[in-house]
Amino acid sequence: MSQPKIDFSERAGAKTDALVLGWFQEETKEKGKRVTPHFAGKSNKEIEQLLARLRASNHFTGKRNETDLLRFYGLEGYPNTILLGLGSAQKWNTEFSRQAGAALYHIQKRGRLKGVTLQADSLFSKVDNKHQASYVQAFCEGYLLAGYEYRDLKKHEEIFSPGFLEFHGLAKGKLAEATERAFVLSAAVNFARSLGDRPGNVLTPTEFGRVLEKMAKDVGLRCTVLDKAAIEKEKMGLFLGVAKGSAEDPRFIVLEHRGGKKTDKHIALVGKGITFDSGGISLKPAQRMEDMKYDMMGAAAVAGIMQAVANLKLPLNITGYIATTENMPGGRAQKPGDVARSSNGKTVEIINTDAEGRLILADALEYVQRREPQAILDFATLTGAVVDALGTVTSGIMGNHPGLIQQIKDAAQVTGERVWELPLYEEYEEDLKSSVADIKNSGIREAGASKGGTFLKFFVEPKFPWVHCDIAGSSYHRKDLNYHPPKYGAGVMVRLVTHLLETWKPLK
Repeated sequence: MSQPKIDFSERAGAKTDALVLGWFQEETKEKGKRVTPHFAGKSNKEIEQLLARLRASNHFTGKRNETDLLRFYGLEGYPNTILLGLGSAQKWNTEFSRQAGAALYHIQKRGRLKGVTLQADSLFSKVDNKHQASYVQAFCEGYLLAGYEYRDLKKHEEIFSPGFLEFHGLAKGKLAEATERAFVLSAAVNFARSLGDRPGNVLTPTEFGRVLEKMAKDVGLRCTVLDKAAIEKEKMGLFLGVAKGSAEDPRFIVLEHRGGKKTDKHIALVGKGITFDSGGISLKPAQRMEDMKYDMMGAAAVAGIMQAVANLKLPLNITGYIATTENMPGGRAQKPGDVARSSNGKTVEIINTDAEGRLILADALEYVQRREPQAILDFATLTGAVVDALGTVTSGIMGNHPGLIQQIKDAAQVTGERVWELPLYEEYEEDLKSSVADIKNSGIREAGASKGGTFLKFFVEPKFPWVHCDIAGSSYHRKDLNYHPPKYGAGVMVRLVTHLLETWKPLK
């Protein structure tokens, strides 16, 4: 899908379809006093008259993400005017700027306005110059992310999409880079979304490999796809055990970005790529099983991050690893009570075949560690328990290195992608002890998200800094943020981890 164009003009030129004005809410502590809009940009007689009307009518208050299109109400020669609510000026930050960009896109689309001009000082006049680029980047991210739809399998029909946003009153100069970064990041997020939105019969493990080979070629990554025979040669018994019930062969995909020195150790990103999860023999209930095409959003996140770091040409060595298969209840399927063996020889008693993501990740993590990374991050729609604990508005993180966890938290603050740390207490290990194998893949439900992480920790050597990101709740059908499409994949962790890598600090 094509993205709208974004440009800057210091002086008013050709008129677009509408002038966009941002409005903060008037601050007041007086009990019972009506909340009214406040204009922070350069005012004039026309704007003062509009403000007086708005205050008198209580038609528009400036509440965050409140919008209104004043059709045929022209200001400064524009045929229409859009009112964009920004909320409290004291609380104005980059995340709210991102949401404002999305709110503008939505009303521009509803109003079928091809191009609009944003009076930029009405949003950014109170922002310190040194922070202006980050606010503009965030606004552009929200604007670009809000327009995502997956339409590849629909009949071609005329769909209106906004085509142009112009910032009026900002010099392009230093802001051009911020805008370009917004395009790179939003394209990477939308790529990750599109992978998740493809049905299981469209994005098979084999097709996943083909798609990523093409992406890698387009952006300059090296891509290696291991077929079933190569996976067998690596003795990935846990991974192969999950794949046994499917008619589709598994794939293990490696994406390499080499932006650092040859002697620099790489940072490893590992993604769970279950292209459809029926639960296997431990069959899931029918309700919402169609959403199990999204059980590869961890792999999609890795793919999106790798696309972004390649386009941004980050000066690091970064490798993405994706283990992808279906989890199906075929005649050869793995059964509860079976014992499978990892590539390093550890044995796992299969209690629940629907706890399959941790099995393929365990083999992937062992494969990664043999290549001596400086740090490992894995991403997975791993547990329903993390949804019970945290809902859909944040991702659960847990790991063995406080410094790496803190860097992730810092990146979350900047990008607006929330994370919450969950514990990996030793007591959780007791529930995963097996009488017939080294470990079992599932225990009782309580603290299920942490126990999923505890299982993975069993396969990670303590010398490797490692963090597990459980995105089961946050990765699709998000209704909490207006730049996430409520009917599609969300593409979480792409912006967060790209920022983490851009600001990477060597770990001690």
